Amino acid sequence: MKTGSKPDTSKYKLSAFQQAVELCRPWFLLGVYIVLAYFEYWWLAIPMAVAVCFAGFIQTHDAIHSSLGLSKKANAVFLSLSSLLILKSGHGSKVTHLRHHGQCLGDHDPEGAPAKWTLKEVFLNGPYHVFTMRFAQLKMSPNTRGIQLFETAVTFLLLVGFVALYYFTGSLTGLVYWGAAFILSCLMPLWASYIPHKIAPRNPARLAGVKLSRFWTPVISSFAYHHFHHAYPKIPTALLPKAARELPEVEEHEHEHNH
Repeated sequence: MKTGSKPDTSKYKLSAFQQAVELCRPWFLLGVYIVLAYFEYWWLAIPMAVAVCFAGFIQTHDAIHSSLGLSKKANAVFLSLSSLLILKSGHGSKVTHLRHHGQCLGDHDPEGAPAKWTLKEVFLNGPYHVFTMRFAQLKMSPNTRGIQLFETAVTFLLLVGFVALYYFTGSLTGLVYWGAAFILSCLMPLWASYIPHKIAPRNPARLAGVKLSRFWTPVISSFAYHHFHHAYPKIPTALLPKAARELPEVEEHEHEHNH
């Protein structure tokens, strides 16, 4: 893409139907997981729990960029709720993610740091990175420290509630979900930072992701259009494939300077 004025992306807004789908997807999948877990179809329930986490991640991400088409207040509510699906503080994640867009892979970009690690370090440091990110978020945004601490407390209370659910009823529904979410959270440096930034826009794996994105846009698009998203962060994840066909191609080096 040539330097100069950026294309107008204001037309890339979710329709009422698309908005309803994006808002309901993680919560519908959560309901499906609960039903499968209730009947102890674990071979289906566990993959569904993973799907819920990814759907929650996408909704959190779109809420961070205010691209869900909601009012400021409603967007903040969904930011808090959807982040709980992946055991995160939504307002804390917003702090580090917007820093990532503004200072991509710089010295003060904790979210992008795993992209500069070795693959071995990504796996070894993943669980530790979960906690260092939370402290970094609190330090970086004292103005949102209250809501961040509240969201953090709720994630802890969820675990307490899931333990109590198992103790009093024998149900593993909550603990299995929490376990899946925790594992994915520990692996987030790999799938949300290391892989997207290591794979160039024209890499065959990324191009394959572009083709696959038509089957479940929100999950695959997060990977396939990562560089494009950095150039046009306000475009909803679900509309990235359409926008990528219509807007100028993004050069690999350009995405590091957009936010």
